Amino acid sequence: MTRQTKNMQRGERKLLTSDNASNSESKQFKFKPIWAVGIVAVLGVVFVLVLALYLYKKSAKEKKILRALAKSSPEKTPLPVPQIREEKVVEANGKREKQSSSELVFFVGGEEQFTMDELLEATADLRKQGVASSLYKVVIKGKYVFAVKRLKKIKASFHKFGQTMRKIGNLKHTNILPLVGYYSASEEKLLIYRYQNNGSLLNLLEGYVEGKRTFPGKQRLTIALGIARGLDFIYRMSEESDIVPHGNIKLSNILVNEDEEPLVSEFGYMKFLEPSTASLFDSNGYTAPEKKLTEQADVYSFGVVLLELLTGKIVEKSGLDLPKWVKSMVREEWTGEVFDKEVGRFEAFAFPMLNIALKCVERKADDRPSIAEVLDKIEEIVNVVEDISPLSATSYESTPP
Repeated sequence: MTRQTKNMQRGERKLLTSDNASNSESKQFKFKPIWAVGIVAVLGVVFVLVLALYLYKKSAKEKKILRALAKSSPEKTPLPVPQIREEKVVEANGKREKQSSSELVFFVGGEEQFTMDELLEATADLRKQGVASSLYKVVIKGKYVFAVKRLKKIKASFHKFGQTMRKIGNLKHTNILPLVGYYSASEEKLLIYRYQNNGSLLNLLEGYVEGKRTFPGKQRLTIALGIARGLDFIYRMSEESDIVPHGNIKLSNILVNEDEEPLVSEFGYMKFLEPSTASLFDSNGYTAPEKKLTEQADVYSFGVVLLELLTGKIVEKSGLDLPKWVKSMVREEWTGEVFDKEVGRFEAFAFPMLNIALKCVERKADDRPSIAEVLDKIEEIVNVVEDISPLSATSYESTPP
């Protein structure tokens, strides 16, 4: 065989080898994507399953949180009330007898009265929650709307608390929020009032400051007169019935009725608060320097309310020492800058009312006037201001306790 022939054969073998290798690689190339797709598909299925499981758990957790939030929402919160009746065993004349230690007492008649079962079944909206109390809006029998105040940290015997509440319930005056009834048990104290849709003097002044409503100067004078009359009635009746001073006079505790007349609320139970709770009111901007539960201290608080009406400044949420600020302005002979614009245009009562307010907030209790003296001065101012008709001096009546 010639060298050329050998070379040709060697070349053919080489080509054949190359073709075989090419075919082998082609086969391997064809099989690789099938395995890769399979692996990716399996991994994809696993990933989808893991993701689905994660989303399911997350959704379940979110639903659980939402359910918890819904249950804890202040809207439509069941009013917590203890058992309807509570009895204790006492020994009298050598005999053991059961004596009731809970009571539900009303000072209104007719359909406005309700049972504890009806109160327990009613849905209550939590409107306000504070250190000493919680306030609920409760609809009874589908049409009677009440404000039910649940008192906290009360230190009072069953007998003493009931005795005080009955005296308060029998006070009837145009400018006092009437007590509809009360519930008393060893672990629970509830006060029941008619719900006032117009809110409080705080809401009224805040609405004005925020530009949402008007609050004319003459209306403020009328409101100041109404508050003074309500407080004066409380103290005059105190001499006969031993009613304690208010102790917590501020804008949010002066409600406004449908005729926009003031209603003094939240009095009669401050003396029953635990000392640690009562001390929280010592720095609320309305408390007199002596920090006592007296008429003189209430006159101081009322003086702060008068200053708020005159200046348009709100103490309750800012904690502003308003008496100090006003006194500094007067001392610097900037008295005219003290007044809110709605008050400043009526000098006939702006300056006289400011003088009354400053006397009320004197630091020494003995330097302050009585609430009766304050009322007399305000009525004198009202009588000389045009288009302001003072309320009837006989616009109240009281039922003896």
